[in-house]
Amino acid sequence: MQIADKYAPQQIESKWYDYWMEHRLFHSEPDEREPYTIVIPPPNVTGMLHMGHMLNNTLQDVLVRRARMQGKNACWVPGTDHASIATEAKVVAKLKAEGIEKSSLSREEFLRHAWDWKEKYGGVILQQLRKLGASCDWERTCFTMDEARTESVLRVFCDLYEKGLIYRGVRMVNWDPSAQTALSDEEVVFKESHGKLYYLRYRVEGTDRTIIVATTRPETILGDTALCVNPDDERYAWLPEDARVIVPLVGRSVPVIRDTYVDIAFGTGALKVTPAHDVNDYMLGEKYGLESIDIFNDDGTINDKVGLYAGMERFALRKQIEKDLDAAGLLEKTEDYTNNVGYSERTGVAIEPKLSIQWFLSMEKLAGPATRAVLEDEIKLVPEKYK
Repeated sequence: MQIADKYAPQQIESKWYDYWMEHRLFHSEPDEREPYTIVIPPPNVTGMLHMGHMLNNTLQDVLVRRARMQGKNACWVPGTDHASIATEAKVVAKLKAEGIEKSSLSREEFLRHAWDWKEKYGGVILQQLRKLGASCDWERTCFTMDEARTESVLRVFCDLYEKGLIYRGVRMVNWDPSAQTALSDEEVVFKESHGKLYYLRYRVEGTDRTIIVATTRPETILGDTALCVNPDDERYAWLPEDARVIVPLVGRSVPVIRDTYVDIAFGTGALKVTPAHDVNDYMLGEKYGLESIDIFNDDGTINDKVGLYAGMERFALRKQIEKDLDAAGLLEKTEDYTNNVGYSERTGVAIEPKLSIQWFLSMEKLAGPATRAVLEDEIKLVPEKYK
């Protein structure tokens, strides 16, 4: 028998992997042996292998194969995650290419298209793992939206709700106007962006005096419900305690509040407060009981709550409102300004801080037992420094 002088993976790897599959060498059933199980951290069904996956899965494979050699009943459970935002973006793009708008479909119809897409294109990453020789028990492959997992999620959700641990409330979220969904902080990518700093004139009610406020988002004046200055800022010592100002263009009378949150050194030291569209403004609104006026539709266009600019796209409005402020004599000046703007990792559009009804899980009762178990060494963390 002649042995090739060079390793030819295409002649060897598929042959032996097919042999392993045919003889079910990676399949596991419960028996008297010591169990050893790893559940693969499910990669996105839309995904492709990258170096992080390679490292992660190689380590799991080494551990599972070692356990088999030690005579343990080793089981490596594979699966994929539904990756809702990424999957939806791909399905919507496919539908658009076919001349179908998502808005024209019912939930059930859209889900049928999503499942069709998943069956046809999903799971590439699992095939790639097979090519790597991963010793998963492929007969146990799971998907986070398959029937068993969906039933489990619903059962646990209901259980937690009945225990009073799940509640619903309006909170500030990272809103993606393209995907029309809330994003976690992990799904927001901050990029250096070049824009403008707009200096707006807010007239003090009952006087001819104005307060200049600098902002990077002049379109949000539609939702202003207060103006804030630092109580230690001597520049505004002349303002009466009950002072009010008029929001430019909108004509709304709003109170002047005083809070040390305002940075005296930044801009003019005066801050417009828009509780519905800024995280920090939202906290000021909660603290002082301010009204929250949500000016955006879910798709990033202006709603009709204020009666101005309804239907306009947010960035088109930014350009228009600059012209209108200037024409009304309410724009002091503009300056070029560079700052970090959050973008959706999934769709690439600028995220919008927005109030939204969300479900929340109260962690105090759940975290307590886990914390105690770690502190008392019932649960080992590796490396130890994470304790």
